Amino acid sequence: MSLLLLGCDSYIPISITNKKNEVIKVCIKENTHFLSDKQPKLKTKDGFSVYELASGERMEIGDAIAELDNDIPFYSIRICTSNDTISRNTHEDIKALFDKKTFGGLQTPYNISVK
Repeated sequence: MSLLLLGCDSYIPISITNKKNEVIKVCIKENTHFLSDKQPKLKTKDGFSVYELASGERMEIGDAIAELDNDIPFYSIRICTSNDTISRNTHEDIKALFDKKTFGGLQTPYNISVK
């Protein structure tokens, strides 16, 4: 007798979307979960990859297996607009940036909207 086990967890895309009417800079200190077709404009001395997102542009940055608990694809993020900078360095602070459902919980696919 043989037994075949299949996992049912699916990969959920993670992205960042620029909803502002300007180009923004997204500075990411990447980890091994980071995966994007977009190339950084530059790398800083302190380990951040700097990406520019045009108005309306979305950048895929990796996948999570069902939950974001261990799959956030970066250690730190800074989002710079013409009049504000958002900086997050801890797992819980980063999770707070992701879009939420109307009655709580994180939306899937996972997305950080810059408004």
